Amino acid sequence: MASPAPVLIDFEARSRADLKTRGGRHYWLDPSSQALCCAWYDTGSGEVGVWTPGQPWPHSSRVLAAHNMSGFDRFAVERYGFAPAPAGLVDTAALARRAGLPGALDALGQRWLGLPKDVAASKFTRSLSSIRRPARGPGRISPEDWRGMTKASQRACGALPELDQAGFARVIQYCLSDVHILAQAWPRLAPWLAVDPEAEAATVACNDRGIGFDSELARALLRADRTLASRVVDDVAAELGIPSAEVEAAARSPKQFCALTGAANAQALTVGAMDHPLARARLALASIARGKLRAGLTLVHADGRLRDTLAYYGAHTGRWSSRGMQLQNLPRPAKALECVDVDVLAEAALAGAELDADTIACLVRATLTAGPEQVLIARDYSQVEGRCAAWLAGDELAVSVYTSGADPYKVAASAIYGVPVSEVTKAQRQIGKCAELACGYGGGPKAFEAIARGNRIDLSGLCEAERKRIVEAWRGLHAPIVRLWAACQAAFRRAAQGRTGWAGVFQYVPSACGRHVACVLPSGRPIVYTDVHTGKDLSYQGPIHREHVYGGLLVENAVQAYCRDLMADAWCNAERAGLNPVLTAHDEIVCEVSASVAASAEAELADIMSRVPDWARGFPVGSSGWVGRRYRK
Repeated sequence: MASPAPVLIDFEARSRADLKTRGGRHYWLDPSSQALCCAWYDTGSGEVGVWTPGQPWPHSSRVLAAHNMSGFDRFAVERYGFAPAPAGLVDTAALARRAGLPGALDALGQRWLGLPKDVAASKFTRSLSSIRRPARGPGRISPEDWRGMTKASQRACGALPELDQAGFARVIQYCLSDVHILAQAWPRLAPWLAVDPEAEAATVACNDRGIGFDSELARALLRADRTLASRVVDDVAAELGIPSAEVEAAARSPKQFCALTGAANAQALTVGAMDHPLARARLALASIARGKLRAGLTLVHADGRLRDTLAYYGAHTGRWSSRGMQLQNLPRPAKALECVDVDVLAEAALAGAELDADTIACLVRATLTAGPEQVLIARDYSQVEGRCAAWLAGDELAVSVYTSGADPYKVAASAIYGVPVSEVTKAQRQIGKCAELACGYGGGPKAFEAIARGNRIDLSGLCEAERKRIVEAWRGLHAPIVRLWAACQAAFRRAAQGRTGWAGVFQYVPSACGRHVACVLPSGRPIVYTDVHTGKDLSYQGPIHREHVYGGLLVENAVQAYCRDLMADAWCNAERAGLNPVLTAHDEIVCEVSASVAASAEAELADIMSRVPDWARGFPVGSSGWVGRRYRK
């Protein structure tokens, strides 16, 4: 049955709330937020109109579609009582990403539809929420007091810009122009409604549910972080023989830091590999933990939960990405803390204990909690991408390593150094680890060196020829995977030339217009490569710039997407089973259940993640998990 013709909508609004830092849900919960207008286009009748507050909404019980519906417009729809059809909200940004098109509306209009963004009108509309002067009239603030206020205080009580009739007309025209882009795009987006709808719905449910956030612990960690940073700055000042204020100023300024240390840049990866005292100060003053904890405190709701942390289809392959506190890339615990009870550490932090940087970083995860009388149950697929690449390529040796519980890094080192696995040294295992992490998707010596740098492994004793030999040894050990690289590249090129190509279970299909290529996964979901160019080199149009295509990248995309679909299947099964997923991070599902049913729920999640859908029959799946009040690795 065909889907009902939706009404395409776009809101323009203004508020004292900062949309960029607070997100759409908080924005529309803020009392100062007000819709200026909502432009609409009826895809059934072709009618166009504009709604303004105070008017009746003319499309009750209709399906409504908007760009970023799940992150912004749905909350305005709820606030103004538009009463759409049941399950009648469509996010066209999600459809665009499924189709391999830009997720941003202006990029969609410019690049694919030839409709330029009205930059001046966009800037004018944003300026209506810009607060630059104190309010006048009753309770007015003097210029002197205004200058002494924080930006947040100014935003809370300053004067919003006046909006006259001419300005309002300009806003309406801008709003209509966005709906015009959507109307032109809709015929290309509508076919994607049938692709992956259940995973999108599960994401919305998870974002609505949220996860508990321990604000008290977050504040305790921030205090500990400030104390630690001050101590480090004082120690560096004593070592260099200069005032602490000068150390702090130099460490905070990228320009000063590079000038004084000779560093090529002030990025965390570069600074972390340096021995200079100022590097210690800079790392202490710009800890990853601090930014995440502040974000959590900014975004937590009145009921103590963080919401809207997941971005559906955040990657080209369909994997999720993070918003807000960025829960997909929380710091990993230091090795010494991997087996420590996080509840004990958290209690110590709450009691005001002095904490080192590793403990603070470890406890960022512990700020995520279950609600009262609830527990978190988590389960993580074991080495799922490595297993997937090996299994799909027919690399039986690699599959047996994963399923037997053998150490893949020692197996790689054994092949590299020609020694039995039992005799591999710790240093040799480190090289095996770098090779295993760098080479699986076509990486060569440079990728090997980059992985070594990231893991702080010294390669100074290895000449260029030896590094090349290590890469070749890995490829010799995993020849089936190397062959899969070549097969995917050949199939992609064949499809780019207008003919269907196969590489194992992956089908590469040309579009009707001949400009695009889709890699159809066994699940039926496609990865779309738009505006493909052929020749000596292959490329496609990515979200920002053209992307080079080669066999290793195609295998990486296909494997990541395959594993994503395994995750989506398990996640949707957990949702149907009433296990209440509250988070997914990479290959992990975290659910929240009543403590009274923890044992049965843990067993049910383990069972769900031990099964695979029909299209993945035979996949060598494995997983492990835990149960607890606080989130941990």
